[in-house]
Amino acid sequence: MLIQNARGQSMLMVLIITLAIFLTGSAALALGTNAGKIASFEVNQEKAYYIAEAGIEKVMADARYGREWLMDLNTGGSYDYLANNLGGAKNYGEGTLEYINVKKLAEDDGQAVLEIEAWGKCRGCIKKIRTNTVFNTVYAKNLFRGLWIKDSNAPGGHVFSLHTDVYFSNGDAVINEGSVITGNIYSRGTVFFQGAAGSATVIEGDVYASGGVALTGAGPVAISGFIYVDDISKVPEEFKDIAVVLPAGELNTKIPESAAFPELLSAGRLKWYRENADFNALPDSSEQVMVFTDGIYFLAGGQELSGTYSGNAVIVVDGSVTISSLRKNAESDSLAILSAADVSLIAANEATDALIYAKNQVNLSNGVLINGTVLSPVLASQGSLISISDDENMFNNFRDTNNWSTCFTRITKWSE
Repeated sequence: MLIQNARGQSMLMVLIITLAIFLTGSAALALGTNAGKIASFEVNQEKAYYIAEAGIEKVMADARYGREWLMDLNTGGSYDYLANNLGGAKNYGEGTLEYINVKKLAEDDGQAVLEIEAWGKCRGCIKKIRTNTVFNTVYAKNLFRGLWIKDSNAPGGHVFSLHTDVYFSNGDAVINEGSVITGNIYSRGTVFFQGAAGSATVIEGDVYASGGVALTGAGPVAISGFIYVDDISKVPEEFKDIAVVLPAGELNTKIPESAAFPELLSAGRLKWYRENADFNALPDSSEQVMVFTDGIYFLAGGQELSGTYSGNAVIVVDGSVTISSLRKNAESDSLAILSAADVSLIAANEATDALIYAKNQVNLSNGVLINGTVLSPVLASQGSLISISDDENMFNNFRDTNNWSTCFTRITKWSE
């Protein structure tokens, strides 16, 4: 009996130990399973976050081109980017984009403020991100849009031969005798039309002038459009039959972005171009044509440009630029030249195909023809014939390929 009791106790101990091992193993397995689930959940949450972030980045990258969907979106209006621009395609990486919506919070002086919200989903986990982002100089049409002068009129007797609109941001504008402008004139100040016997001044377009218009000289001045002012007393008797009086606020809205001459090469922007440019030297021109690769070229110091080019590029020069003659090779080419100092076009009776921006001033030799646009605080040199014509193909090529290069963004709010 003693032997039987010992055997029974041993069996009981084995059962107890076995049960303890089983319970311990079950607990460890349960803990391990829960830990695995938690780790998997955290990984999926992180993946969902990055998917949502990708949705934000898609909108920001696209908006920097100033697309039509952004232009057409009214302030306060919302836009379903996922449905309209991505065709409702949700699949992204290991998960899906569940929602991408854009709301235009404000738009003024060449910038748009957008609220962008995106939802990312990965294996049942959803993350939501909402940002407020400011887009500066987002629309190409508000930047490269003809002749745009910030601070002065036409000094030294310049004569305009323009097939484009002309903008005067600050101060009065003088349209010298013999000028012919096929396009509209926009001015925050007074527009003075000069005339001389035998030298007619012709405006084939409308005139929008906050300060009104005035006539000087004895010669004829012909305006085929209307003159828009906020007070009939700001129009001479000769033109009152074509004057249209608008409230001051409404007139100001008719002068697009006139008071906000773009500062494309501030110290901060110049630093960004220097650090992020795709290239730091001009392409080889040994084959008679400079073949540009799409992107930004940053050049330090003064530069001389001439010859024929192909491709679509933006040249940022930390110095002055001298241009003899610069012609595009095909209608699909475009070149934007941004100078941190002066731009001088020196070859008389030669043409240049470019979108030109000068931080200081533009010097034009007599008879230079520009196919494109000119933006400058000041028109320098003396008594030149200034000929500028729109190049719609060049503008469209820049807008479609390189508009992002002059649109700077700033995120002001980021929330989950």
